[in-house]
Parts: sequence; C-alpha cells; structure tokens
Amino acid sequence: MIKRVFFILLLLTIQIYNVKSAEAFYPEASFFSENNDFVLHTIERGQTVYSIANLYHVSVEDIYEWNPGSREGIKTGETLKIYRTAAVQTYHTIQPKETLFSVSRKYQLKGEDILAANPGLSIENFNIGKTIRIPSNSAVVQTSATSLRSASSVKSTNKVKVALLLPFDVQGSATSDNAPKNKSVEYYEGFLLALNDLKTKGISVRLQVYDIGNGTSSLESLLRKSDLQTVNLLIGGSSNEQIRLISDFSGKMNIPYVIPFTTVSDGVVVQNPNTYQVNAAQLYLYAKTSLAFYNQFKNDNIIFLNSNKDSDKSDLMDQMKEDLTARRTTYTTTYEDNATALSYRFHSSRRNVIVPSDDSKETLLRLITSIKEIKNNQPNVDVALFGYPSWQIYSSDYAADFSRCNVTFFTAFYADPTSPAVRSFNNQFRRWYSRDLTNRFPRYGILGYDTGMYFVQLLNQYGTSAASNINKVKYDGVQMDFHFDRIDNSTGFVNTHLYFIEFNSKSSKPQIKKFD
Repeated sequence: MIKRVFFILLLLTIQIYNVKSAEAFYPEASFFSENNDFVLHTIERGQTVYSIANLYHVSVEDIYEWNPGSREGIKTGETLKIYRTAAVQTYHTIQPKETLFSVSRKYQLKGEDILAANPGLSIENFNIGKTIRIPSNSAVVQTSATSLRSASSVKSTNKVKVALLLPFDVQGSATSDNAPKNKSVEYYEGFLLALNDLKTKGISVRLQVYDIGNGTSSLESLLRKSDLQTVNLLIGGSSNEQIRLISDFSGKMNIPYVIPFTTVSDGVVVQNPNTYQVNAAQLYLYAKTSLAFYNQFKNDNIIFLNSNKDSDKSDLMDQMKEDLTARRTTYTTTYEDNATALSYRFHSSRRNVIVPSDDSKETLLRLITSIKEIKNNQPNVDVALFGYPSWQIYSSDYAADFSRCNVTFFTAFYADPTSPAVRSFNNQFRRWYSRDLTNRFPRYGILGYDTGMYFVQLLNQYGTSAASNINKVKYDGVQMDFHFDRIDNSTGFVNTHLYFIEFNSKSSKPQIKKFD
C-alpha cells in the first residue's frame, strides 16, 4: 500500500508542459565534392549548420566565416565550403567486395584504427554503402601515443541524472479498474522498478519526469530549463515532431538521447549521432529479418501466400522475394489458403514453409486449420508457418496449435510468459501496483524496465565514453535485448537485435533464436 501511495505522489508531482509544434523532416544522404583546398558540401533536406559542422568536425562559426550569407539561413540544394585547413576527415563509402582489411590497406592504416575512428563499426556490420571516417596518419599516431592515458581516463557516472519526457495524460490516466490507458504511465512504472533494482547494485539515479502532452506547444521553453541541460540521459518523445525537438537539444548539449517507443523516420537519427533508437525502423527490421529467413529456410520449399486483404506487410514479402532471387533460391506464390490448394504446392521430401502476406488473426487461424487438415491426411508431411510479431499475442491461447504447425515468427520484442525473468517481473509489478500489465505488444512496463536497466548501467560504467562502449553492457533483457549499430558514421545508433520465436511439436516451450 505504501508503494502505491508513493507512486501516486510521484505522478501528482510531475511537472506539466506543452510543447511547441515543429514540422517533421526527412533528410537524405549527404553528398559532397572535393578540390585541393576545400570540400563542397551539398545541403540536403533537414540538415542544419550545426549538423553539418558536427559531420566535418568544425565549428558553426567556421562555416559562417567561410560561407557569407549562411548566418541568415541555408537552403536545400545549396553548397557550403568546408576548408581543409580545419583538419577535415577523409570519408570512404564501402564498395562491393571491400572488407575492413582491404580498406585499411588502401589507406595504409590498421583495421583497429578505422574501427576506433568509427564508434559502433565492427567487422560484422562493415556493409556495402556505409560511409565511414578514415583517420589521418597524424591522428592515428597521436591516438596511439595516448591510448593508455585515454583508456584510463574513462570516467563512470556515480549518480546518473535521467530525464523522462513523455505524454502522460495525468488528468485522466486511470480507468475504474485502475489500469493505465496511457502506455507512457506503464513505461514509467516499469522504469521505477528498474531504478529499484539498480539501487541494489549500488547505482544511484536522480530522475526528473515531465509530462510533455501530445502536442508540441511549449517543448522549446522546457528544453531551455537549466535542470535539463545538466542531465546525463534524455528518454522520451512520442511523435516525430517531439522527437525532432528533443534530438536537436540532445545534439547541441551533447546529451545521449533514447527514443523508446516510436519507429521514427531516418531523418531524426541521421540528424543527431547521439541518439539511440530502441525500436528499429521498418526498413532495417525487414532487411535483417529477410536475411535471417534466407539463412534458416533456404533449403526448404518456400510458399508465399498472397491474401486478398490489404496488407502493410507487402514490403517485407517483396524484400524476401528479392533476396531469395538474388541468392538463386526458388519459391512459389499462391492465392488460396485451403488445404487442397496448399497441398498441391507441397514437396514430399522437403520442409514446406508458408509465409502469408498479412498478420491478421483471421488469416493465422485459417492457415492453422488448413495445416492441421493436411497433417491429418498426410502425417509425414513436413510443414512450417512463418509470420509476424503480432502473432505473439495469440501464442498462449493457441500454444498447442503453434507447436503442431511449427510456427515461427520474427520480433524485436518477446516476453515469454513461461520464463523465470518474465514471471518475476510480473509478480513484482503486481506487488507494486496491485494490478497486472496491460495485455498488448510490446509490454510497455517491461520496455521501461529494460531500457532503464541497460542505459543507466551503460552510463554508470562508461560515462561520457558510452557511445564507444555501447555494446559492452552485459544485460539479458526481460522482453528485448540490445545490439546497436550506426547505419553510417554520421547517424545515431539503431537497436538491430532480432528474435525468431520457434514452436515445434518436439518441445513444450518455444525456442528463442537471437540475431545481433
């Protein structure tokens, strides 16, 4: 009861702010040309003088001095001079067949020198099309001479100061059964549980909580407050407009910024290399899912089912077909999901994998019925069903059917109801708040807990060197794991971790396969 009263008091003392509106933006890749004295940078949509200065490691005043008129404003398509006298870095776009070894040989460097100049870059994500910084030889010599001193100068943060900026809807956030109707409240509740567990590890946190509402009317005035300018971590924002304003503030103040909910457009992350996007954009999630699907099912008889329903999953299906074709892997497509039509396309000596084009419960149950009918008539047929994150909502009610039909679905979030960690969290949540988590995907209370545990420990251990050590925190998430990559060196980090949840008739529990 005391904990419940404490939580209610916390909510009542949240400061309420409105946020000023701002137009969302979607910057594209930066392009530049060179001559012997300077780089000509072509301004892309959404870029600012600040972001361009940060890209080239020069000051805003340098750009103003070299480009008269830029102080009054810059426009998309215009060019800016960036002089080489300012120690401008060399950039390299990774080409087909290039490796870390071949690029390092080309520039007469060691592979570790290039990795050190590109936080988040590794052999595993050294991908075609990624733009990386090439350090100068003088910079490498200087870095080598001071490496021991630099390694010993990483300072941990004894008391981590965190600001949560979320739309709480405090005036009406509870219903008659005391369940939050706002995901932000449940996220906050989970975050508080993380702080409680972090305290047992000796980690102290000073938490500042702000209700920023659903609009953007006064966020700019909030971000001018001195309390926010001294925090170690910003978490929050719901809409792209809110995220843009917080991201701009994060970049200017050099404060790490975690985007917890929204799958934002690339623009926000590209604009600020100090952002950490927990929920990867669809483009990256689908690309990783497609590759993982190929590696797991490339030797099987793959059948794509195009339903008559409108579907937002067509992009994934197109990506999968394109990747299979590029790797010379055959597949078939059907428009009928009854047992007779599917049996006609089955192969007797290979596993048959069905991939529907929509994630609806209706389609899922219809396919389960057809597969069960086929297996009743042909007990030896090998069949599997591949699907979508939303299927986990039905995994408890239809666990036996999932196992019999060998269901696999991909997801970035998964809270296994049978795992000790999830059971422990659910029990702790129930003790604190006298109710169960809302049954939705993802579980926002667990999301708050996981992000709190991961990022507070990251800052506590590595302080201002967090970006260089982003994947070194040892933490097994309750609902999600974290593995961050930069899409290229000028962007923020994106959590690219992926699960395949696999049900089969040989095991009573689903198998969880992880992809970093």
